[in-house]
Amino acid sequence: MKKDIVIDMSEAEVRAALLENGQVVEFFFERAAEKRLAGNIFKGVVENVLPGIQSAFVNTGFDKNAFLFIGDILLDEKGKVNSIDQLLQTGKEIVVQVAKEPMGTKGARVTTKISLPGRYVVLMPGMNNMGISHRISSSEERDKLKKLIDKIRPANMGVIVRTVAEGKSNEEIKEDIESLLRLWNRIMKKAELISAPAVLYEEASLIYTLIRDVVDDNLGEIWINSYFGFQKLKDFIDSIIPRFVDRIHFFDSKENIFEHFNLNRELEKALCRKVWLKSGGYLVFDRTEAMTVIDVNTGKYIGKKDLQETILKTNLEAAEEIARQVRLRDIGGIILIDFIDMGKKEHQKMVMNVFEQFLSHDRTRSSLVQMSELGLVEMTRKRVRKNLDAILCEPCNCCQGEGRVLSVETIAINFLRRVEEICRHSHSMTVSFTVGQELGEYLKNNGKIFLNNLKRVYSKELAWKIDPNLSLRRYSIVEVVEDEDRESINKIE
Repeated sequence: MKKDIVIDMSEAEVRAALLENGQVVEFFFERAAEKRLAGNIFKGVVENVLPGIQSAFVNTGFDKNAFLFIGDILLDEKGKVNSIDQLLQTGKEIVVQVAKEPMGTKGARVTTKISLPGRYVVLMPGMNNMGISHRISSSEERDKLKKLIDKIRPANMGVIVRTVAEGKSNEEIKEDIESLLRLWNRIMKKAELISAPAVLYEEASLIYTLIRDVVDDNLGEIWINSYFGFQKLKDFIDSIIPRFVDRIHFFDSKENIFEHFNLNRELEKALCRKVWLKSGGYLVFDRTEAMTVIDVNTGKYIGKKDLQETILKTNLEAAEEIARQVRLRDIGGIILIDFIDMGKKEHQKMVMNVFEQFLSHDRTRSSLVQMSELGLVEMTRKRVRKNLDAILCEPCNCCQGEGRVLSVETIAINFLRRVEEICRHSHSMTVSFTVGQELGEYLKNNGKIFLNNLKRVYSKELAWKIDPNLSLRRYSIVEVVEDEDRESINKIE
C-alpha cells in the first residue's frame, strides 16, 4: 500500500495529511497557540486521592488537574493492592505521562506506566514484559525478534517491537533501544533536580513524530511547502532512513498545497454529518456524550434485481468507508454502527470481514463486536487526541451544539406572550419593541390580529419596527413611562 504525506506549514499552524493509495485517511494538526500533550512526561503533585472511585487528581501545572486511575499506576514487586490510598497520598510527587489529551470539561488522563516510542521499539521503564507488533505476521521473523529482544533488553525495562522493525538488522534495533535508554536516564536526572509541577519531556513536533510513526517501506512521496521545513526534514530523514531522502519534495508554488492535492475539500467533507457513498447510499454520523452512532442508508441506490443484493452492496461499500471515516475523523470511544438489516448470515459475515480488513490498516487500536441480529455492530477505538471535530469546530452560539434551534413560530409565540404580560401589568400607555428581520416578517404575516387585540383589550399603544442590525430572530421590548414633567424609557429586554 503506497503512502504519501502532504505537509502544510505556516506560522500559526502545521497540518498534514496521510494518503494511502491516493486516498486521504488521516489528518494531523499542530497549532502554535495550543500545545499537544499526549506523550509528554511531567513531574506532578498528587492533589486529591479518591478511594471511592479508585482514582487521584494530579497537578501537572495546567489549569485542570490530570486524572490518574489505579489501573494506570505501575506497581512494584509487591504486586496487587486493594486501594489507591495504599499507593498515593496527597502531596506526593510522582512522574506521569499524558495518555489522553484534555477533552471538553475533562483534564488530561495520565499514567505512571511510561512508554518511550522510538523508530523500531517502544521502551517501557519499570516493566518486565516484551511484545511484538501483531502486524508482523512472519513466524520466522517474530522468533528472530523475540530472541534478539530477550538478549539485549535492559534490566527492568519492557520492550515492544514496532512493525517497522521487520527486516531490520540487530544493530539498528539495539541502537534504537540504547538511544531510548539514554533519553530515559536524562528524564530521571531532570526529575531529581527540579520541583513539581514541571515538564520533564515533551514529544517531538508533529512532523518528526509523523515520520517516526508512519513512514515505512511503503512510503511514496513527501511534499512540504516550507523550504526551512524541507531542509530540516531532509536532515532528519537522512539521519534515520537515508534511502528515503530523494522522496522528499519542496512544493514551490503560490497555490496552497492542501488545495493543490484537493485536501481542503476532503477536510470539509470529514466535518459533515452526512457522507455519500459512490453507489448513491450514504452514512450519517451523530455524536453523543456517550458514543458516536453511524447509520447506513441505501439513499439513491435502488439496485437492479434483488433487494438483498442491493442491501449487501450498500453495506459492503459502507463498511470500507466507515473504516476510513473513523480514522479520518479520529473518532474514539464507543462507536455503534447500524448497518442495513441483512436476511442472510453469509452476507453479514461478508460485511464483517470487509470491515475488519479495512480496520486493520488503522494504527490506533480498536476492538470489534460481531454483528447483532438487528444489524448493529459495536466497537471501541482508543482515544488519545481530540477528534477532528473537536479540533476544528466549536458549539454553535445559537443551538449550543444541539444541532436544532427553536422555530420562528415558537419564538414569535413566546414574544407575543411576553408582550401580553407587559401590557397586562404595565402602567405605561406605550410599549415599543424592535424585532429582527425574520421575526418581523412572521409578525407581519401572522401576528397582526393578535397585536390589534392587545391594543383593544389593554388600551395600549404598541409601536414596533424591524431592525436590520438585530439578529434575525431576536427582539427588544421597551416600555415608555410618562408623567406630568417628563417622559422616560425603560428597557425591559
